[in-house]
Amino acid sequence: MIRKLIVSILAFIFIGTAALSQKPKTNTKTNTAGKSNAEKMGYARTNKYWGPGTYYCFAPGVPIAKMVNTQESAMRDLTGLSREDCYKELTKQGFVAVPPKEVEKWFNENKSKDKEFFYSPDKSYILTPQFCDMYHSQKDGYMPYATNGASRFVLVPKKDSLKVIEMAWQFLRDIHSMKAIMASFGSTFKKADPKAYPIQKAGASGWASMRAGSFVLKMVDGKAKGYYERNEDIVRRTIGNPEFELRILGAETDFGYDMHVMLKKEGYVIIYTVVAITINNLEPGDNWKSRHKIIVDEFNMGLKGEKTAVDAYKKAPMPPVLEDLDKLLHIK
Repeated sequence: MIRKLIVSILAFIFIGTAALSQKPKTNTKTNTAGKSNAEKMGYARTNKYWGPGTYYCFAPGVPIAKMVNTQESAMRDLTGLSREDCYKELTKQGFVAVPPKEVEKWFNENKSKDKEFFYSPDKSYILTPQFCDMYHSQKDGYMPYATNGASRFVLVPKKDSLKVIEMAWQFLRDIHSMKAIMASFGSTFKKADPKAYPIQKAGASGWASMRAGSFVLKMVDGKAKGYYERNEDIVRRTIGNPEFELRILGAETDFGYDMHVMLKKEGYVIIYTVVAITINNLEPGDNWKSRHKIIVDEFNMGLKGEKTAVDAYKKAPMPPVLEDLDKLLHIK
């Protein structure tokens, strides 16, 4: 399945384009043992079509993102490349183009013909890069394209719901390790009752709310009574119900992160997406540096909001007692 994705808070918009240049076809072995994802990539983030002094400037300052070795950071490292360099990098890493006859509906729901898919070296997932036309950097006879995002697709059998839950919590651990704000967390299914107890729909905004879990308010003997449950408990109890769906969004100063789980007839379809926010949000008259400053301010407001939420939960007249985040994410 592939589709345009709009991410809340920062409006991360993907613009897919048809690929016109050479694609990965063969595996290339390289010695990458002990290297970080950034070192494995070995590319420069500028070329003659954009850089300092052009409309799109790949020098916004020091990003808050922490350099860690995760699958999310590996996709993050693809952004900012020209389309040609992105294909070269995928080839170097051993990705192989998926033949058209093997493009299954579960990872190409809209039957899009303008997206290209690649098997990972071990075929454990399928990846597709997204490209943005850099029309303000256009040269005579040439339209440059930058990689502004990437998605990977995984199919997990219906019987392996516990594996899906572990993948979701690993994603939470990954974005937390990259110092990203958790924008939202939510799970539901086709006939979920938002007012039922035990709670059927999980929902949280920010790490503070994640630590607090989800609430429902019910009338008991004519009086309003609030009930609370941990989000992980809700997911474990409801996963496997018809049309189960889980979504986790994260954001930081230059990138957006998304994990989307859907229960289809083929099994659990899991889509991970990374978006270069600054590239997507540039508008005529804007530039990378000014946009980056605004996003940094938004990020800092998010951090302040987290602290405010923690204080509010601590003073609330009803449960829960806030859990330690590392314990909640099973880090320790």
